[in-house]
Amino acid sequence: MTASSPVDPETFKAALGTWPAGVTIVTTRQDGFVYGLTVSSFSSLSVDPLLVMVCINNANHFVPMAEHSRCFAISILAQGQEELSNHFASSGRDPLPSYDEWGTAKMVTGCPVFSGAAAQLDCEVEDMYPGGDHTIVVGRVVGCIYAADKEPLVYFRRKYRAAV
Repeated sequence: MTASSPVDPETFKAALGTWPAGVTIVTTRQDGFVYGLTVSSFSSLSVDPLLVMVCINNANHFVPMAEHSRCFAISILAQGQEELSNHFASSGRDPLPSYDEWGTAKMVTGCPVFSGAAAQLDCEVEDMYPGGDHTIVVGRVVGCIYAADKEPLVYFRRKYRAAV
C-alpha cells in the first residue's frame, strides 16, 4: 500500500479483473526498430475528430519511442491469438528490426499491425499525458481496417474468454 491509498494494489488489480476487456497489441517504431506490447487499457475517445487512447506503463520502451516517432498502431486481437498476446505481454523485451515472423503489415504510419486481428487502427500521436506510473497516449486515427467475421479476444479475471 502507498501512503496515499488504503487499498492494496493486488486487491485493486483483482477488482479491475472483474471488468472484461478486449486485448490489443500496441506498436510503435523509431529509427529502424519496432516495439509492441499487449494492452487492455484501450478505448475510443472521440468520433469528431477520430481519437483513441491507450494507457502505457512508463517502464517499457513504448513511451519514449512513440514520443519520438509520433505514431503508433493498435491490433485488436481475435479469438485464437492468445499466443501472440502472451508473447507481447512478457516484460524485458527490447525493440527489434521487425515483427515479420508474427505476420505483420504496415498501414499509413509504418507501425506494424498483426494479421488475423479483428481490427487494426493506425494512429498519429495527438497528445500524451502523465497518469501515475503510466502515460495516457491519445492518437488520431489515420487508418482503420476490421474483419467482420472475427470474434474478439477477451480477458476476464486473468483468463482469456469468448465474447459470447
